[in-house]
Amino acid sequence: MPNANAPLAVICAMAEEKAALREHMTAIETRDLLGRSVTLGALEGHDVVVAESGVGKVASAVTAALLAREFGCRGLVVSGVAGGLDPSLHIGDTIIAHSLVQHDYGHLHDAALTPFRPGVPPLGPNRKDIAFDLSPEMVERLRRVAAAIQLPDLPGDIVAPESQSAHDRPEGLPRRVLMGRILSGDQFINSEAARRRLHQEFEAQAVEMEGAAVAQVGALLGLPVVVVRCLSDLAGAESHLDFPRFVDAVAPGAALVLRHIIREL
Repeated sequence: MPNANAPLAVICAMAEEKAALREHMTAIETRDLLGRSVTLGALEGHDVVVAESGVGKVASAVTAALLAREFGCRGLVVSGVAGGLDPSLHIGDTIIAHSLVQHDYGHLHDAALTPFRPGVPPLGPNRKDIAFDLSPEMVERLRRVAAAIQLPDLPGDIVAPESQSAHDRPEGLPRRVLMGRILSGDQFINSEAARRRLHQEFEAQAVEMEGAAVAQVGALLGLPVVVVRCLSDLAGAESHLDFPRFVDAVAPGAALVLRHIIREL
């Protein structure tokens, strides 16, 4: 059973994501952990240790395991940006994962890839149990918090096309906070066909490269895992253009949502 007074580990893949959290921390202390700088302190009155893992499933899983072992963490959180899969979503919307799946892990055959649950043989009655799910109690608690969060609109000069004149630009883009399924895989999705397939096959809202790997670590260690992702792109044909344009603008959205839900973790 995790110690309720132990810190919460927060894993960010990139420096921009970590910086969005660090500016709201107090009592900051920096330590070295196997050549990486980790930041200890308080966030909304709760002890946290925040680390930049680097991109991808292996990097994030190793970081999660190291933080849990070194600091005796009571839970694991992934905070940052993701690509949107659900066509009803917009850049700037934030997804809190109730379910996490590694979409690139499984049996590759001529027709497609049949996903497996990572870390266990694909045998027996549970072989189709591919997702790492939050408990129903935790989902309900987070759903109530999400419903009460009001994110600031994305500024009009960010969301408007660069070619659009200042006079014609909108005042801003409203943003939502939703619960959903998030996929993880070691690929940056830059394909409309892949976006549609992942959304339809997994009924997922977003895709990134770390969360479900941290969930696998959490399952092994008996630690709860919460993933908070703000959409920086829509994982389609324009994602390679949208991501660098929006990552700095939307990364604080995930940090803001995490600050609201941290007391529930």
